[in-house]
Amino acid sequence: MSDVFDSNNNTNNRNRNDNSIGGRSRNRLEEEIYDDIKTYKLKRASFENRKDTLNFSVEDKKNDSAMRYYDISKSNQRSDSRSMRTKSESKNSKIRIKKQQTSGSNTLTFENEKKSRNFPGSERFTYKKDNSYIERERERENRRNNWRQKRIVEVDDFDEDEEYYEDEYDVRSWRFRLLKKIIAFLLIIMVVGGSASFIYVKSIINDMPVLTKKMVLESYINKEPVPLSKIPKNLQNAVISIEDERFYSHKGIDYKSLVRSFINNLTGNMTQGGSTIDMQVSKNLLTSNEKTLKRKIQDMYNAIVLNKIMTKNEILEAYLNNIYLGKSTYGVQAGAKLYFGKNVNELNFGQSTMLAGITNNPNLYQNYEQAKKRQAIVLYKMYELGYIKENVYKAQLYRDTPFKSEIDK
Repeated sequence: MSDVFDSNNNTNNRNRNDNSIGGRSRNRLEEEIYDDIKTYKLKRASFENRKDTLNFSVEDKKNDSAMRYYDISKSNQRSDSRSMRTKSESKNSKIRIKKQQTSGSNTLTFENEKKSRNFPGSERFTYKKDNSYIERERERENRRNNWRQKRIVEVDDFDEDEEYYEDEYDVRSWRFRLLKKIIAFLLIIMVVGGSASFIYVKSIINDMPVLTKKMVLESYINKEPVPLSKIPKNLQNAVISIEDERFYSHKGIDYKSLVRSFINNLTGNMTQGGSTIDMQVSKNLLTSNEKTLKRKIQDMYNAIVLNKIMTKNEILEAYLNNIYLGKSTYGVQAGAKLYFGKNVNELNFGQSTMLAGITNNPNLYQNYEQAKKRQAIVLYKMYELGYIKENVYKAQLYRDTPFKSEIDK
């Protein structure tokens, strides 16, 4: 009986060995292989390596459903190393692949999430792959890392640019809002100031009497006026050149002269005022010599009215017959007798230009040397405006034109 029992035991052991590989049942091993194949895509591994490792027969591998995942056409790519997987590995352990960071290594490392007691000393074991496959994986990983790094840089740059544009937009928006506020404030000031100015000017004009030509003639200071036809043309041109060069073109107010006068007042360079001959007629005959804004507004209004009721020659005649020339003398006729001892129609070119220069400031230009300097300015203006030629201008500069008082000495 013992021999029979022993023979039966040997038979059972052989059957058990046929149904088990490496201390595990065939079904359990198939499940593990199937799990490994699904998890790690071992279809790229060598069919021969797996065949030798698992000790399957060729027929069993063909019939095994798990081996369908292998690609037999790639079996020529074999690795020189084999699996070092231990037979005593825990049944419930799971395997995952982790690529080593060392650039000089050509291996992939498998790590057990659960440590096996039978594994000698460590959780890790290496499984050498095909060198070409490892190189391909490494290149692929490098490409992925480069792409990710590039993507991160692009995103960071985009964020910085976006932040920069947002900051720049905020600055521009703040400046634009400030500019709008300034413009709105200026518009309000202009509207309010314009309305107040209009009311003020209108109130001044309403208080002024109605201006007529008769009123102007009756206001003459010089009761013996000289008609314009008896006044030398050179004297007329000299006065227009130095006092109001656009006399025949404007309608009582020379806006260019007003702007120039305003700028000169700010800079302190007063060479010529903004008052026209029309406005000076109003100041000499109709208003006063007060330096006030009200008087300036009245003169401007009267200048406009004078151009409506009188001609330019009549306005010029009124100006020349009532201009102050110093020493209580009014009008060019009285001035010609005072400075040259002759009638106005007897004045030559040099005397006419000298007399025209005195009108600006008689108290200063009563002095002959100062009057001579003023005459040079008058001559230059006449040459600039085309009233005289260059040779006449240069000749008169060096020609002496003495006053009567100088001759009497």
